[in-house]
Amino acid sequence: MSSPDALVAELQRDKRFKATCPSCMEDFRLADAVLFAWSDRPPKAALQALQAIRNRIQERKREVAHSRELMTKTARRTAQAVNLGKIVEKIVPSFASFSYEPGDCRALFEPIDYLVFSGLAKQNQVEALFFVDVKSGNARLGSGQSSIKKPVESGAVRFGMIPGA
Repeated sequence: MSSPDALVAELQRDKRFKATCPSCMEDFRLADAVLFAWSDRPPKAALQALQAIRNRIQERKREVAHSRELMTKTARRTAQAVNLGKIVEKIVPSFASFSYEPGDCRALFEPIDYLVFSGLAKQNQVEALFFVDVKSGNARLGSGQSSIKKPVESGAVRFGMIPGA
């Protein structure tokens, strides 16, 4: 019996030898494993296990390719929606459904789309100020926009003036 064959036979006979599975990190007895010398033809069970691994790899490659394709499509749609949204937010004061007088609107676009001076255009007298952000679809306020909304709603808004400027 050659040296590799003797080693394989000893590992299969002695139940004290253990190894750790590199996939699940669980310990197992080498006596329970399909062992063979590298120089020998692998047993049928080893070839079947190898084929199962190859099949899983191919399936995972297909899943990754599909995920990439979906991500690319989703990213493209999102970019188009964002670009369209940026165009719409610039022209929305001209829409009949816009709730504010277009002449009262001052465009900021970042971080909030408009500051509305209600009453300014028709009466030259500001009755109220509105911070307005245009959203479409399922769009929500960003974190910076939400951080503006909180002090406005709580009344923590002040007027400042820089003298001598």
